[in-house]
Amino acid sequence: MKIIIVLRNIGPYHNSRFESLVNANLKVYAFETRPESQEYLWSSSNSCKYQVIKFPKSIYPEKDISNKEIDSFYKKNISLIKPDAIVSVGWADRTYQRLLIYANSKKIPCIIVSDSIIKKENNKSRFFLKEILKKFILKGYSSAFVAGKESKEYLIRLGFKEENIFYPWDVVDNSFFEKLTSKSRKSKYKYFLCVSRLLERKNLFNLIKSFSNYQKEGGIWGLKIIGSGDLYLKLKKCAENINNNENIEIINWLQISDLVDYYKNASAFILPSYFDNWGLVVNEAISSGLPCIVSQNCGCAVDLIKNNETGFVFNPKKNYELQKYMKKVENLTKDEQLKMISLARINLKNYDLDIFSKNFKKAVVFSINNPRKSLISSLLLRLVSNICP
Repeated sequence: MKIIIVLRNIGPYHNSRFESLVNANLKVYAFETRPESQEYLWSSSNSCKYQVIKFPKSIYPEKDISNKEIDSFYKKNISLIKPDAIVSVGWADRTYQRLLIYANSKKIPCIIVSDSIIKKENNKSRFFLKEILKKFILKGYSSAFVAGKESKEYLIRLGFKEENIFYPWDVVDNSFFEKLTSKSRKSKYKYFLCVSRLLERKNLFNLIKSFSNYQKEGGIWGLKIIGSGDLYLKLKKCAENINNNENIEIINWLQISDLVDYYKNASAFILPSYFDNWGLVVNEAISSGLPCIVSQNCGCAVDLIKNNETGFVFNPKKNYELQKYMKKVENLTKDEQLKMISLARINLKNYDLDIFSKNFKKAVVFSINNPRKSLISSLLLRLVSNICP
């Protein structure tokens, strides 16, 4: 079977997933709609088992090219490949919207990939009309492949049939992290690790505040925050202003090859986000054998973390909860820590590349056998993509 996967640009997570699909006997073509994007500072792979076809460069790397150019690109390349199904990694960009229009017009089954989750207390309000539009747009997709349980529930609320939904999309190469972090630690220095984009919604200032309070109550572990973003300098200044600031470090973006050493030498992992559709770094941390403290507003918390069993879940608006769990993790006995890590890794086996490729193939076969198209979906997308250039 031949499939085309359309996404903004390919990172290491995508690469490992796509190669697992090739290993599952799917012929994969990947279209990069924003090949020059700097949203994520990923290094590109020099070789892969699938074919990558890049969109023409845009004047603005973080924006799509014109509708006319998009349509021309699809007409030329999709007609040459003649795929059995097309996979759209999102629905908000004009490149995704024009893709569904094209796929429906050519009667090619289209699969939507989504990690959106149901609104939570601290998630930005979803505009009612926008949700109604999504319900009609989803009628043009033959199946869906989602991040996990919460994103599945979100699509069901939008009227998508449960039997048409498959998961998990949000997986990493668990064996890669487990293998490289199982070697002996280089340092005996204990620290909490947070890997995150440096954005307001990641709740990193409160992480620093909680860490400061944890230290005041006798906590002895350090904290390392690794990532890139607009808040880098502000976070460094915030860290410099706390007591015992020699125990905290803000580190700029690292590629996975360099990041592995920090996972290997860390003692625990924290993801404190006000909101995250998933949080792939938690997959990495569990694979690396770290106890995890995760915000309840991260999509992965429902699937990967059972509180006090496979990790700890806290309310990101309550700093004392995070501070409490930092102290609790520090005080875990060796046996308690090993048990938690073991249970978390067992659970994570449901979110590995083998399960991903097996279920992804099911989604493709389902779409081919149950193709859907929708005139109203195409008309709405044509309108939306012309109004919002």
